[in-house]
Amino acid sequence: MGLLYFSALLTLLFVYSRADTPANCTYEDIRGVWTFYEGERSGSSNVNCSTFKGPVTYISKVKLDFPDVAVDDVGNKGYWTLIYNQGFEVVINYRKYFAFSKFKSSSGGNTTSYCDTVLPGWSHDVLGKNWACYNAQKVAPSVEVKSHQNPMKFFRVQAPIWLSVSGELWISVAGYKGLLIDN
Repeated sequence: MGLLYFSALLTLLFVYSRADTPANCTYEDIRGVWTFYEGERSGSSNVNCSTFKGPVTYISKVKLDFPDVAVDDVGNKGYWTLIYNQGFEVVINYRKYFAFSKFKSSSGGNTTSYCDTVLPGWSHDVLGKNWACYNAQKVAPSVEVKSHQNPMKFFRVQAPIWLSVSGELWISVAGYKGLLIDN
């Protein structure tokens, strides 16, 4: 019976959650030369970077190249990876940087992706200490602004789900009422 309720909870979380950002930036959009603007490296892992605008303590240029090579302005080498089409991580000079690509969504379901800049992100040393906030701006090559329909708009499911007295999980979608999980 405990497994049934756990499964029901997971189903509810799946049906009502939206985890992806609507940004849509490709590998070629991200690849290039970036300037990182990093704040003081004295925070902990719970640092809130959502509104970071400074003060900027460290500025560095990093070239993100094929296939996953990162080289900074003083010659340190590291690597980078695209996180789906929503952001990227760079590991270089004993630090990790992660940020989501910048986007704006309208109430009509349209999204604009600004793949040449990021939302404020996080950095820390490779041991997970000395956290900081940072912003980044792509220097070259330039990237066009992209407008597209928000794909999450089409996958959002809101359906009444309830648990019967006998322990059955029921769902109602488009007028159909059916048994979702039977113990």
